[in-house]
Amino acid sequence: MNIFRLLGDLSHLASKCILIWSIHWNKSAEGISFLTQGMYALVFLARYPDLLSRFVSLYNSIMKIFYIVSAFYVLSLRWIYPRSPESRMAWQATAIILISAALISLVFNYSFTVYEILWSFSIALESSCVIPQLILLRETTVPTVLTSYYLLALGSYRALYIPNWIYRYFAQGVVDPIAVTFGIIQTAFYLDFAWVYYSRQRIKLRGGVMVDSEDFERGWLTRWLRSKGGDAPLQGDHNVVPDADALEEGRIILPPDVEAQLPAYSTAEQGDSSNPGSK
Repeated sequence: MNIFRLLGDLSHLASKCILIWSIHWNKSAEGISFLTQGMYALVFLARYPDLLSRFVSLYNSIMKIFYIVSAFYVLSLRWIYPRSPESRMAWQATAIILISAALISLVFNYSFTVYEILWSFSIALESSCVIPQLILLRETTVPTVLTSYYLLALGSYRALYIPNWIYRYFAQGVVDPIAVTFGIIQTAFYLDFAWVYYSRQRIKLRGGVMVDSEDFERGWLTRWLRSKGGDAPLQGDHNVVPDADALEEGRIILPPDVEAQLPAYSTAEQGDSSNPGSK
């Protein structure tokens, strides 16, 4: 294993740890697409069916188990913390992605065996998993728990695989056209995704963010999704009034022009509703 592959694996692991920590720290799963997370779980199940039948190394086995367990753990958190509903558009996109990945795996594979078809399916599916997440961010009107650190770690995961492929080509004469093609597609999605957050407007939920319409103009993919989604209110639109209970907790930092629009709420009227776990 070369250094680029190792760093890519560690970036992927770090992204999962950051996401789980952020959910627990904020006591919220708002802004996280569970369609995207569900497809990640499916990716790992399809990619590692040989986990119990073939031993490569302790490192390899531990990483496979961690990816599978962490994916299903994130899915389980939707029953514990407040979460964002998925729109019809996100469900339709997920169905298209799943069907497309299945068809691609039947056409593009290195041998027509169960393991090879499942592997090709996982590669094709992973390249587009982020689309429901982007749709959710386009439609949600609450701060999310996703952070720049999570997105950059996840984007770095595939970005680091590119020099890994170059190294393998020159050092070993090995080229994997399926992995390279869909890896480049996935890297483009996540770099665009990370750039939107890196250059975001700062309305924060502790470590998380809420982006606005200007942020979506910074990314080519998010700009395209916005143009397809019509004129529904975006996160930064000032006609969306943030939740007063959350404001009472001090969890959201508002710009002055938005804060001026909010009605005054007394602490007595709030009662115990400011408890983030009571939502």
